[in-house]
Amino acid sequence: MPEPPDSDAADLAKAIAQKVREASRSGRPLPLKDVWQGTEDEFRAWKQSQPPAGMEDIALFREQGKTYCHSELHMTRSYAQAAARARCQDICWAIVETVRSDSRTYPRPTPLAAFSEPPFMFPRDSIEPAVREISGNPDYQDIGQVRSSDGSVFLFSSTHLDRGHAESLAEWLAVGRLQNP
Repeated sequence: MPEPPDSDAADLAKAIAQKVREASRSGRPLPLKDVWQGTEDEFRAWKQSQPPAGMEDIALFREQGKTYCHSELHMTRSYAQAAARARCQDICWAIVETVRSDSRTYPRPTPLAAFSEPPFMFPRDSIEPAVREISGNPDYQDIGQVRSSDGSVFLFSSTHLDRGHAESLAEWLAVGRLQNP
């Protein structure tokens, strides 16, 4: 993609930033293709070679083979990734990737109830069947389930958390932290 003249670059940067921020304020990342006609590499090169003023908060990430952008002023990368997963058609994949990410990054188990809340908003009656499907899928054998003493269900990845640690964290998240403010 040829370099636009400076005034065109400034106008383009302003338009991109505005659209990305608006979407991020609404809790959704934008596919890069919705704001940029070239490739991800071309966008990165354009943004680095002549840093457009006012785009410092615009960040890119990849999810399920697609490139998304979001404003770091309005959402964290973690939330943006979860919101992108929520848009996919495969609820099992979205749950598994979120559980793996939470177990690896934080590390903590993921409350099953989180999938019926933003950014996911999966229908409650679709979550339990998805969890049953996950438990029977050999590609997802690292995903385990634990319960806290109040009955809350959590999922974790055994690649990043052992069961005992996941149980302890689930108990703290569901019961302990509420009793010990």
